[in-house]
Amino acid sequence: MSRWRYVLDRRIAAHHWELSGIDFDNQWLQIRGGMIRIHQGYAWDGCSPALPVPGTRLWLGIPDGPTMENGRPAAWRASLLHDALCQFRHDISGLTQAAATAVLASELRDALAPAWMLCLYPAAVRLLGPQDFPGDGPRLA
Repeated sequence: MSRWRYVLDRRIAAHHWELSGIDFDNQWLQIRGGMIRIHQGYAWDGCSPALPVPGTRLWLGIPDGPTMENGRPAAWRASLLHDALCQFRHDISGLTQAAATAVLASELRDALAPAWMLCLYPAAVRLLGPQDFPGDGPRLA
């Protein structure tokens, strides 16, 4: 059983103005001119935290939302982009928590996610997600 819920079968690209001015490239992720690309083979666990139930295809934790017309959960793409941004946040100069959260929120809206997800998920990642983004600078105690 894989520890990953999803693996990209093809490259995904999206434009987000919140990422304008960021220039980054590694094996899995490229950001240029507001365009973010995540390469084929990238794996992630969907909405976190979530853990696989041994011997099944079930995961316990934060739901990825209802299955949409495209056959994928509502948060599939939003969790992909947000997870990649968070995973490489220490290497992405200028990335802020607000920008990563805005990408998640925008992708949820574009996916026509239910209203409860549109309110709850961005607030949850803002409060409970990573707090140490390089673009936010040092935090005062």
